[in-house]
Amino acid sequence: MTNLIAGCREIELLCRQRAISDLAHSWKWLGEADRWSDLAHREIASRFQNNEMHAGPMAMGPNNVEGDSYQQKHESMLRLQSVTCGG
Repeated sequence: MTNLIAGCREIELLCRQRAISDLAHSWKWLGEADRWSDLAHREIASRFQNNEMHAGPMAMGPNNVEGDSYQQKHESMLRLQSVTCGG
């Protein structure tokens, strides 16, 4: 599969080089380059979707909102209240 991604990247590069040398049809070559880039991205994404060893962002569960930042925010609010209330 690595060869497939490398092949897509090589063709993308060739299309971008052709766009520079063929200014009359650069729009066509840049479109082709984007197509090959998209194919490479899709191939990379499919590897992660098919790989059960890779833990996705939600595999570990949602972020805990009561972590350190919650404690720091709570302490800051207490200090602010004591200053503004004259305590």
